[in-house]
Amino acid sequence: MMTITLLILVIAAIILITAFWKIHPLPVLLLGGFLFGVCNHYGFLETLELLASGFGNTMKSIGLVIIAGTVIGVFMEQRGALKVIAEKIIFLTGEKHTPLAMSIIGYIVSICIFCDSAFIILIGLWKKIGKMAKLPLAVGATALSMGLFASHCFIPPTPGPLAAMSILGAEFGRVLLFGSLAALGATFAGYFYSLHAGKNEILEEQELLEAGRDPEKEISFPYHWSIAFLPILIPLVLIGANSFAGIYKENLSSSFIKFLACAGHPVTALTIGAFLAIFLMGKWKKRELSAEGLMGKAVLEGANILVITASGGAFGEVLKKVDFASFLPEGIGNMGVFALLVPLVFASVMKIAQGSSTLAILTAASVTAPMLDTLNLSSPEMRALACCAVCCGGMMVSHTNDSFFWVVTRFSGMSVRQGLKLQTAGTLVSGLAATIVLLLLAFIV
Repeated sequence: MMTITLLILVIAAIILITAFWKIHPLPVLLLGGFLFGVCNHYGFLETLELLASGFGNTMKSIGLVIIAGTVIGVFMEQRGALKVIAEKIIFLTGEKHTPLAMSIIGYIVSICIFCDSAFIILIGLWKKIGKMAKLPLAVGATALSMGLFASHCFIPPTPGPLAAMSILGAEFGRVLLFGSLAALGATFAGYFYSLHAGKNEILEEQELLEAGRDPEKEISFPYHWSIAFLPILIPLVLIGANSFAGIYKENLSSSFIKFLACAGHPVTALTIGAFLAIFLMGKWKKRELSAEGLMGKAVLEGANILVITASGGAFGEVLKKVDFASFLPEGIGNMGVFALLVPLVFASVMKIAQGSSTLAILTAASVTAPMLDTLNLSSPEMRALACCAVCCGGMMVSHTNDSFFWVVTRFSGMSVRQGLKLQTAGTLVSGLAATIVLLLLAFIV
């Protein structure tokens, strides 16, 4: 029990320091991992080696993927590709169904650009369309937020799912498939909730903060709309094809399987997507690839995300030495698919307590990893579902200690009361819907 008490104290300290004192997570997580290891009698040197190993292994497993994903997002936004995607989906759904379109837009766009930035970029588009279609601003803003948050928490290459996948030893293709389905369930649940909860909410009239972008100078996309989808679509197709090739390898030639293994590797696939975003989305300029240009901006954004994720991996490496399975009640391995609720609940408690989805997912994945055998979640399918369960807990719920909560309320004009009703309750509804989807998938596989 001393180990559990120590872990609770360390996690509580991390929550206090990062959420309330606003200290950067990098030193907090490293110091927390060091104190936990030393106080748990691992020894000074062994604890340092565990921290270094966890940090380095996280960098090795997801570093290039995060950088490539950030490059895709930055270039697609600057070249106008994201705006084209949004407009095309709205055209297909029709103006009266634009809240549904905003949910779908959020679901797609957040695969390659972080939800905070994407909401700031897209909420202006919704304000224009909502006024034209005479629809409540609160409905579309909430629908957009739910779609963005679902993909951000579930679908790699966003940092949380990538890190959890690495920690739990889950296969990328399976996590991508199960996470996409769970995120889709969360997105539609969030959409229906937004229709019900937002229809009578009147938001404050607030001028959109453009975060330094001048609408008059916004670059128009020069090509057919279908080109805009390619940096997202092609990497996903390659990764998916590689996963299916692994399942049906007996019916395919060995050379074709090797080709897909190379082309469908996450690093290769997302690097291809990055090249398409840079060179296919419009006329590129040499200065864009400089340290001061778009490439430099993308690398800096990706590096900031990566060091936080890697420090979470270092903290998680120290936690892996703890035999958490010994603290579980007897017979818990007989829960069947409901064993997925164990990592889900732990991640949701972390999310509610300290606000960061990525940190909640990282910590919960590290605690879950040693318990996979005890929970009967060690098969490839169940490892992927356990990864998604951790991600599901990481989205329940977004409230006042979550930066995304304030982005949504500030840029849409919601009051705190409206934010709690629309954003906080909406993420709870979305998370519960995703939980049901995951349990159904577990019964099927």
